[in-house]
Amino acid sequence: MDQPHKRNANGPSVEEVLKPILYADIFDFPLTFDEIYKFLEFRTTPEEVKTLLAQAVESKAVILVDQFYTLPGKPHLINKRRERWAASQVLWPKAIRYGRWVAALPFIRMVSVTGSLAVDNPRDGVDDIDYLIITRPGRLWLCRALIILMVRFGRWRGVNLCPNYLLSENVLYFEENNLFIAREMLQMIPLYGQEFYIKMREINTWVTGYLPQGYGLNLEKINDRLSPLQVFIKKIGEFLLAGPIGDALEKIAQKIQITKHTRLAAQSGTLDKVVFTPDTCKGHYDGHNNRTMTAYQQRLQAYSVNGTLKNEVGSR
Repeated sequence: MDQPHKRNANGPSVEEVLKPILYADIFDFPLTFDEIYKFLEFRTTPEEVKTLLAQAVESKAVILVDQFYTLPGKPHLINKRRERWAASQVLWPKAIRYGRWVAALPFIRMVSVTGSLAVDNPRDGVDDIDYLIITRPGRLWLCRALIILMVRFGRWRGVNLCPNYLLSENVLYFEENNLFIAREMLQMIPLYGQEFYIKMREINTWVTGYLPQGYGLNLEKINDRLSPLQVFIKKIGEFLLAGPIGDALEKIAQKIQITKHTRLAAQSGTLDKVVFTPDTCKGHYDGHNNRTMTAYQQRLQAYSVNGTLKNEVGSR
């Protein structure tokens, strides 16, 4: 488990204030000042950060172009960020529309967008719309089966939905505490279920141990008011599936899906990266968490050894 960053008794260094830039470089994502400040791994003040960033620019550890900070030799990433922002504006209406219909399914308590779209950085035509979804306990796998029907409908319409993380209300606390998950938590954009989103943020107080300035809530896209048709679908579904019939279907859905995905994970050598339980479906087959943290450590090592990062350090 990663350990939260503790502030140096002598004050922060330029290297420490550049860490958010090094992390974002993994995703070809230049940062603004506000973004750097939010994702710093130590508690500080905006004035102190501005001073350290000015020193970094002066020493050519980073470059500043149009209010974006990025690594030397990578000014082209500014335009790439703008292009991906434009791509995100095409994806967001689709993410919201499908997310609202996921929210209308019985026993769904929260729907949120995660991954690249949550930070307006999707690769056009490549990245999926990632969702983290909270369900009522005892209905997670039944919910997932219903969601997969929507995923297939979306694929037929040319929209790639990826509900790769489902949790029940029983497990809102993340046992795995690390910088990657802390950042994902702060970047997550809820679409439905404000009560559970706030509860999740409040329960996971460890996040501010990694990112002390990351205390804001992302409520700009949340809307708990479903349409009359969606309310009807949700109510009738929960009425019909709340009792023994729903219990039986949940057991069947759980057995079939856990058996299938455990086999797939074993075949792909990713059993250590997935979690399938009655309360959790974490289908991260690609090991994105580990790959990201490995790339981050490589950048930190390159910076600490060379004083500035080599331009050839890998990009996405």
